[in-house]
Amino acid sequence: MYNSMYMLELVLSIESLIMTLLLVAFYIMSERKVLSYIQLRKGPNKVGIMGLLQSFADFIKLINKSKFNNFSFRSWFSLLGCIVLISCSVSMVIVYSLVNSNIWCNWILLYFLVVGSIVSYSTLLIGWCSWSKYSLISSIRVSFSSVMFEMILMCIMILFGLMYGGYSNPSVSSVMLFIAPLAFIAWLIVLLSESNRTPCDYSESESELVSGISVEYSSVLFLVIFACEYLIMFIFSWVSFIVFWSINEILIVINLMLFVVMRGSFSRLRFDIFVSVVWNYCVVVILVYLICLFSLL
Repeated sequence: MYNSMYMLELVLSIESLIMTLLLVAFYIMSERKVLSYIQLRKGPNKVGIMGLLQSFADFIKLINKSKFNNFSFRSWFSLLGCIVLISCSVSMVIVYSLVNSNIWCNWILLYFLVVGSIVSYSTLLIGWCSWSKYSLISSIRVSFSSVMFEMILMCIMILFGLMYGGYSNPSVSSVMLFIAPLAFIAWLIVLLSESNRTPCDYSESESELVSGISVEYSSVLFLVIFACEYLIMFIFSWVSFIVFWSINEILIVINLMLFVVMRGSFSRLRFDIFVSVVWNYCVVVILVYLICLFSLL
């Protein structure tokens, strides 16, 4: 019986990983399409019908890129960062598949809090182990923004746990979006930074850091960093609606498309302005909600 259960979990995890990677591929294509129409151009339209297979063509192109010795100026220790990033992404997808299959959901939100913290260390390793001043500055920014992300995420998890009495029931119909709408805005701001999305993409801001942490990466390793970034963004969008609303695929798609529209509509904030907004407004809003909730208990 236990062997069959483990086999079922393995099959569901592999299936969910494949489907999530396909979702990431089509999401990248749709993002390029939407951004092109925002900028009054056509975008991908040559590969497949209306450019639907453009992401797969880019995947094959990156896989076939030639790799020369001493071409990239980085340490072999940087591979550890990519391995940690892949491990965290796969573990998130496995838990996502198990929760959707109603097999395992104990302390699910705290699990994502821990794994999200490890993801920030992997990004820090990727940038720090590249012997480039651009990647070093980017890794410093990532480490500082990760502290803010984890702090906001931890406070929101405490809010959810106090309101619903636990962290292990993702099927609950949460209405925290209406109770604490400003907390959702604060969460969205730090989520943009953690997911490296405009206007808060400080780890890969091309105008300042020349591609940031991935400046010394190419071929398969660049593909890994790029794909894991979108995969983690999808998973945290799913976590957002567990906490603030409920599990609803339509709302997750709306959140992902909101990221695309914001990327095409807003310019990048200066890093000092972003830090000031988070510490002076977002943190204060979350703490006020926590104090009010503690006073009502």
